[in-house]
Amino acid sequence: MAVSLTTYMNSKLKAMGKTASQAKKNAGKYKSIAAAKKAGSLYYTDKNGKVMAAVYAEDLKKPISSAPKKSIKPKARPKKKAGPPQGPTRYRGTLDEKIEVDKVNAKPMTKAQINAMAEAALAAKTRLKNKNLDASITYKKFQNMTADEKKAAGLPVSMGQTEKSFNRYMATRKKKK
Repeated sequence: MAVSLTTYMNSKLKAMGKTASQAKKNAGKYKSIAAAKKAGSLYYTDKNGKVMAAVYAEDLKKPISSAPKKSIKPKARPKKKAGPPQGPTRYRGTLDEKIEVDKVNAKPMTKAQINAMAEAALAAKTRLKNKNLDASITYKKFQNMTADEKKAAGLPVSMGQTEKSFNRYMATRKKKK
């Protein structure tokens, strides 16, 4: 079976692990096909100084004996094993929270457990910082209080400068009770 010159040269270059330009660099050392073939080069320089392929016609008539063909498909990358969590994440909070969430998600939960978790989360959300907040405090009383009295009453030491902001704060505190 006859092989084209291009196919023959490409297979030999691939077997050598070189590009055509790398193989042509040695062409100036050899002046004949026989000398180039003996040295293992794929190219030689003819009497006019032109780089030529060191191939006989008989070489193209023989089937190409190359190394076993490798698959064209790239090798599959090894699958990564999940290692330990790597610090805080973008949407999940701290590392401890991430570990807790991952642990809970790893095992199936019953409806009773889910309800208990939901109630605990809601209770934590609605819990007041200071439960002894007196709803009868007005804006005028708030202005006349000292910092210690405000702390004892469960109010912030400094709050908005207007009565409107004070009333808004008090209304949200009353709703949470």
